[in-house]
Amino acid sequence: MKIYALPTEVPAPTVDYMNFNLAQVQADEEAHKAAVKQHFLDLGYKGKNTGRIYRESVADGQALYMVVEAPRGTNAKVKFFLVHLPYGDAYQSRTVGYMNKKGILEMIDHSDRLDALFRNRK
Repeated sequence: MKIYALPTEVPAPTVDYMNFNLAQVQADEEAHKAAVKQHFLDLGYKGKNTGRIYRESVADGQALYMVVEAPRGTNAKVKFFLVHLPYGDAYQSRTVGYMNKKGILEMIDHSDRLDALFRNRK
């Protein structure tokens, strides 16, 4: 699996630790995810999975990656890859590089189902 760093056109948000505000940090990260997704859509990576987030627990946080997929029929050199999202401690996965497309999408689906299950619980 190909894994790339963030494009320089869309740098990661910076955190102001002197005036830390968790809600603001989370809002900045969500806005950044939308900007990264839009960047790749503008480059022609309009596959149905572009923008989905793969996450894996690491230590006391998560390793986060955005899926980028070219649509069928394009002649893109790399049709499916991940972009590392360096939020929080910027953890990286030890295993994601060995996974294939099917495994990554299954893990994302599993994660989405768990989120839906617990989203409505009080």
